[in-house]
Amino acid sequence: MRIDDVNRSPLPQAAEKANLGSAARGQSDKAGNGSDNAEISPLARALQTSDPPRLEKLRLDVQSGQYQVSGDHVAKAIINDALSE
Repeated sequence: MRIDDVNRSPLPQAAEKANLGSAARGQSDKAGNGSDNAEISPLARALQTSDPPRLEKLRLDVQSGQYQVSGDHVAKAIINDALSE
């Protein structure tokens, strides 16, 4: 699958194939030691759920289109959160 960025200037077909080839070999245009590093922020750790079954039920409800949210409840929650800070 290919996704085109509308703001990207189009590359000639030969250049595009060259870029795909180097990406497939794991090469990068950036200088570095060849390793990647990712860290989870403290905020992301704080957002971890402690109730996986509830999260799975929510995921299934959203996926099936059965999850309904009241606009009034969302607005009140946003306002309450802003006022509590």
